[in-house]
Amino acid sequence: MKFHVKEKPEKLLIVRLSALGDVVDVLPALRSLRSHFPDSKIAWLVEDRTSDILSDHPDIDEIIVFPRKRWQRNIFKINKFFDTLSDIIFFYKKLRSDSYDCVIDFHGNLKSGIMTFLTGSKNRIGFGKGHCKEFNYLFTKYHIYPAKKRMHRIERNLSLLSGLHISTHFQKPEIPISAECDKFVTRFLDTINSSSKTIIIVHACTSEYGSYKRWSTSNYAILTDMILEHFEAKIIFTWGPNELDIVNEIVGKMRGSASVACKTTIKQLTELIRHADLFIGGDTGPLHIASTLCIPTVAIFGPKDPIVYGPYNGRSIVVNKELPCSPCRKRTCSDTQCITSILPEEVFDAVSRLMKEHLYKKNIG
Repeated sequence: MKFHVKEKPEKLLIVRLSALGDVVDVLPALRSLRSHFPDSKIAWLVEDRTSDILSDHPDIDEIIVFPRKRWQRNIFKINKFFDTLSDIIFFYKKLRSDSYDCVIDFHGNLKSGIMTFLTGSKNRIGFGKGHCKEFNYLFTKYHIYPAKKRMHRIERNLSLLSGLHISTHFQKPEIPISAECDKFVTRFLDTINSSSKTIIIVHACTSEYGSYKRWSTSNYAILTDMILEHFEAKIIFTWGPNELDIVNEIVGKMRGSASVACKTTIKQLTELIRHADLFIGGDTGPLHIASTLCIPTVAIFGPKDPIVYGPYNGRSIVVNKELPCSPCRKRTCSDTQCITSILPEEVFDAVSRLMKEHLYKKNIG
């Protein structure tokens, strides 16, 4: 279906509000948009907790931050109600006044649909019925129906551009890092005093809503001890908000020695991952950052479908169990054997294969 937009639209708006991994997986579509419309103004509507990953991006002209959590907290507080209401009204007026030629809703749920509709744009593009959530299709005007439901999110996002006469082939996206972030990470790595040139980043945590996807701390401890016994490597555990206790629990169970990263912003974490020779983690935002940066990646997957949510590069191995009940879309589960039945030995085998293949190439390169 072809849409009646200008051949060279002046203003485009991307709507992908959260979460970190989902935002990262829209970056290839952004690259295609910018390649096709080099002179257009491209804005991105995103929640504040995820906006840092987009800062200073050369393909984005404006980041519009949606402080959803703060508004939800403050709207019911008497002393903050009127200020919050004023902020919401100002936010709505700005969305409306920017007069976007085209708005593309990559998020596909109720809140993103409302945001897309509030722009007032005549060209609101989104996924069709059956390919979005919470009646999102009611808020968009033109609908795309991906060729299949079980496709990687990056390919699904690219398919949303098909009606704009845009090539939907994958282009490697950028995640720009400031000089300050680079210096921050360099200083941290200098404090480790590691004699090994091989750095392995392990991100053992998942979001608070994704604890059912998390491999156990005992398994991570066994795995990292196995790695240290067989390879000369420095293991660094990274973590996000409210996750430090989990990392400390793993390190406390280990026989060997590993480093714990300091507190980082999303951009600082990204730069630290960029220094890694190997990344190990579950289905979470940092995994998708590592994949985007083409870092060799071992992904530990439980209930989610790796074909849809897995790393998207040729330097990754997914370790998962194919069970009758998986993949699934449950938020909680009382029987998480899809993740608990994965053994440290199975993950170590994947680590060994990537270490021998990619680090050998690196050393002779």
